[in-house]
Amino acid sequence: MRLPRAVAGAPFSFAWLLVLLITTRVQRSAGHRGSRRIQRRNSTNLRRLRSEPHRVLTTSLFWLDDHRWWPYVPVFVGVVAPAERRLGWWRWLLVGTGAHVVATYVGQSYLRFLIRKGRAPQRAENARDVGVSYFVLGVAGALSGYTRKPWRSGAQAAAALALAGNAAARPTFTEVGHLTAFLVGLATVPLAPDRDEQPYPSIPR
Repeated sequence: MRLPRAVAGAPFSFAWLLVLLITTRVQRSAGHRGSRRIQRRNSTNLRRLRSEPHRVLTTSLFWLDDHRWWPYVPVFVGVVAPAERRLGWWRWLLVGTGAHVVATYVGQSYLRFLIRKGRAPQRAENARDVGVSYFVLGVAGALSGYTRKPWRSGAQAAAALALAGNAAARPTFTEVGHLTAFLVGLATVPLAPDRDEQPYPSIPR
């Protein structure tokens, strides 16, 4: 597939990737302290979710927490864009946003539980929590429905078990959120059209 055709088939994915490039450069130009302030202002942490949930659930998707943009290029090219091409933009947006919102609240609810039990400090209410991982894992879960049938169930189970094992080994709100986001995506597989006609990872015509 030629580059213009690939971009045209997933315009929202590549536009989002471009926005992330811009916001990453903004963070770098702001310096370490300025970047931390930007991230906390747009974080989906317990404090922000109480005061301005709609804003931070949206803006957190446009900032990265590690100041490095290039590692996300293969993720968008290999997962996010293929998911948009196969699902169609509105299903892609619905699945990704749903996974982002559900995983955010599940992860933060788990953090609240840890704080109440004294297993996490009270200051964790203001933790930095920005990025695209919940959205990406949600659409990855839906995209797994396009894996060819002989390997589909095995691939889905292996991915879910890997994320569950990671959450068990590192029981942080982020890892719990990652597992939740993927499971939300898996639950939407029945909504994915033409699963047998557009197998993944082969490129659809």
